[in-house]
Amino acid sequence: MDLDLSKYLHLTTQYTSASQRARVLTEVWVAENFLCLTCDRKISALPANTRACDFQCESCNERYQLKSSSKNLSNRILGAEYHTTLTTVRLDRHPSLILLQYNRDNFSVANLKILHGSWITENVVIPRSPLRPPARRAGWQGCIIDLRSIPASAFVEIIKDGQILPQVVIKNHWQTARAISSFSNSQRTWLSLVLHVVDNLPANFSLQDIYKYEEKFIQYHPKNKNIRAKIRQQLQIARDLGLIKFLEPGVYQKTK
Repeated sequence: MDLDLSKYLHLTTQYTSASQRARVLTEVWVAENFLCLTCDRKISALPANTRACDFQCESCNERYQLKSSSKNLSNRILGAEYHTTLTTVRLDRHPSLILLQYNRDNFSVANLKILHGSWITENVVIPRSPLRPPARRAGWQGCIIDLRSIPASAFVEIIKDGQILPQVVIKNHWQTARAISSFSNSQRTWLSLVLHVVDNLPANFSLQDIYKYEEKFIQYHPKNKNIRAKIRQQLQIARDLGLIKFLEPGVYQKTK
């Protein structure tokens, strides 16, 4: 994987907007350098008007959407049209996000991580206000993807501070991250909420530590009368995925 973006600068000369030049530069880099994490095959750019998706694997059809910036990527990123995004989430078809940060001084890729689309659940899709007249697309409603509500274990780092991580580490993390793709929407939402709470706990933690966040779970699932049982169930799933270890009854340890 070549981290040099400067070799593609000649493709941006026709554009006057800095954002357009950056989009072309990063899209070309991804198309030529990024291999599908599921099957190691090349991914191809989709037609410009494809809804909520930028790339698709030629072999396994894994779908990706690129978000790039020369600054630290925001924890709240712009999504596609709100209802389209909700539909892709409900149908388990939201593309995985390619989160790319590049260095504008030397035009190189500084950081790159991937969020498997399975971790994007309805609770992290935030509607924006519809466009008002006289906007050309009046009535169109976008959305925000709130990455702050997604657990850290869902993000697969590939490049960190200009260094490519070992392939075996990337592959193992990706396999764990995409393991929840077979779960229902409700199951993924619950697991994500529990792991997000675990992110805020010490390396070794107890059930009682998580129970302190019970009101947060009730807020998302007000009709559920068995919140604690559901929490214990998600911890079992997290253990099966290798994200935590069971130390003794009611006590766990983070592994990632």
